[in-house]
Amino acid sequence: MGTGRAGEATIKGAVGEAVKDAYDLLKTKLSRWAASDVSELEKAPDSKLRQAVIAAAVDRLSGKEQGELRELAQALTDKLKAQPPIGLDIGRLIDASVEVGKIEVTEGTGVRIQEAQQRATIKTGDIRVGTLPGKQ
Repeated sequence: MGTGRAGEATIKGAVGEAVKDAYDLLKTKLSRWAASDVSELEKAPDSKLRQAVIAAAVDRLSGKEQGELRELAQALTDKLKAQPPIGLDIGRLIDASVEVGKIEVTEGTGVRIQEAQQRATIKTGDIRVGTLPGKQ
């Protein structure tokens, strides 16, 4: 199902409410059959063991239940694809130094920093977001 690939920490910081809602619906539904495994997969999204356990739980479901999960997963995928791209997304900087090179983005956000605390030094090169006037 891939819920670990869109882990909750990533979802909270990088996407809109529609994506968060779609993720929560899928997670809630999937947790009916594999709650602890879904929770553990969020902590370690690359865990092949957790992915296999959840896949086995889904395989045991009725066709109707599998269809409902498939619809929720597709809704989440569609919402994620509809999000504008972000070149660099930093949730939190504490006493850190970040140096960013040239970033060009034809749409969306070049760099987003949610929170930076004292003594955080950020240096950036040129950042270009969106289409330049006269160019397509």
